[in-house]
Amino acid sequence: MFKKIGYLLFIFISACGEPSLSTNKPNIQLEIGTPVDAALSSSSAKFNKDCAQGLCLYKFSLSFANASRANLTINSGTDSLKFDDIVSTTLGTFESNIINYARVTLGGVPQDSEHHQAMRYFYEQVDKLRLAGWNRYIFQNEARLSGEEAKKFENARSILVSPVGTGPWKDPALKLSAEDWLALPTINSWYFYKDGVYLLFRVQREKSTQAPQKIGSYLFTLNFESESEFYKGFVEGEKDRENWKSLVPPILKRMAQERAQTEARLKKMGIAIDENYQDPPIKALE
Repeated sequence: MFKKIGYLLFIFISACGEPSLSTNKPNIQLEIGTPVDAALSSSSAKFNKDCAQGLCLYKFSLSFANASRANLTINSGTDSLKFDDIVSTTLGTFESNIINYARVTLGGVPQDSEHHQAMRYFYEQVDKLRLAGWNRYIFQNEARLSGEEAKKFENARSILVSPVGTGPWKDPALKLSAEDWLALPTINSWYFYKDGVYLLFRVQREKSTQAPQKIGSYLFTLNFESESEFYKGFVEGEKDRENWKSLVPPILKRMAQERAQTEARLKKMGIAIDENYQDPPIKALE
């Protein structure tokens, strides 16, 4: 919603490096908010460094045609998040050696897989996130609606005509039917947070032209951001991003007011609000 499109596009393009020819299964270990040197020294995977205007990207990638996949361990708090089918990983730093961004491409399912296979793979990753302590995130200006309320809204992209990025259809606890899954947009994102790190789990789908309701090709990516990098994205204007600590609080106040107004209208319509949901604490603003 507030993200730097150019920044993410640069990272997306840069992540597609040359395929690795190593026959050994590479291992990657990283932690957002820690020195990139620690990640590089603890990983057997080879990263290529690319810097421009203070932004440095450390890129590792394999070809999807390569049957081998990399192992990845993401350390956060007391629990680690582990994957064994990584195709690419890009670490980002900006004017420092601290990792504030990581983009991970999962192996996913083979090209032209049946949609139910992609759904099963998606929920396996969601369960993995949940077990590792990752929680659903809802934008501070959007109503706190659980997936139980999803069927009351025909459009997965909007609530009361206003566009949403984390509405009830994007509650990871919601188990979609095959029909609901195919009715979602081509690109879908689910948001999570844990210990000051924010995660966007994105699924891109391309239906088969010959059997669109049966098979398709999918791309599964995980985008991790530090707290500071995530909330800098709320600030318009590149020059103002570094002042996010002073600029974000009034933005959050306006967002909270917008949420309160939306939730009040929904309550009058008989829509249940998830009062148990609490916004994640922003450590830098405490």
